[in-house]
Amino acid sequence: MSLTPIKMSAAVFDMDGLLIDSEPVWMSVEASIMKDLFSIELHKEDLMPYQGRSTLAFCEGMAHRFPEAGIDVHHLWSRLLDRMGQMITTAALLPGAEAILHWFSEREIPLTIASSSPRHFIESVVAKHHLPIRMLTSGTEVRVSKPHPAVFELSAQRLGFPAESCVVWEDSVNGVIAGKAASMAVIAVPDAHHPAPDKFAIADACYPSLLESLDQLNMNGFIWPVVTR
Repeated sequence: MSLTPIKMSAAVFDMDGLLIDSEPVWMSVEASIMKDLFSIELHKEDLMPYQGRSTLAFCEGMAHRFPEAGIDVHHLWSRLLDRMGQMITTAALLPGAEAILHWFSEREIPLTIASSSPRHFIESVVAKHHLPIRMLTSGTEVRVSKPHPAVFELSAQRLGFPAESCVVWEDSVNGVIAGKAASMAVIAVPDAHHPAPDKFAIADACYPSLLESLDQLNMNGFIWPVVTR
């Protein structure tokens, strides 16, 4: 194993759980709506596999897991998005989120958000926090959600750079898998209480927060050390 520096042409950021502390909000809304509509009790371990995936993937998963409940996927999807749409801007920015985005913006390095969330959710978060991001890609714009690389491949196309020269920041295992599958270098910033931290070993680097990741940028600029095996 060795460290091979690459020149970073553009930066790609997930949103939920990375830039904003929205994963607890998503899990709370998912659990509450399943209880309200179907009297089904869900716990954190039931919801964790959907972290980083699309809302539709969650709804399809619930319909498959609880066939006896007669879940209409699109009705559940609509109700879930309505409720979450009212809550998404209550999620606070995570430590280092604003600083790292401004680091790229000030150096005129292209950056984008590539999130599984609907586009209007991303737009609401960017507007509320005045984030210096103009280019957005939503998982609802592609046919399949993370861990498939489609959303990252589309974001690279929009940035106008080969995926191999983009670096993506992710907090979920599904997102890390998607980034690697898109041939991007992946920086993982997982939840400190993630039940399976070893699953992030496929990332090129792993940091406890965006602040530590920013320290690395301040030391190396946009020459990023990427692990090769």
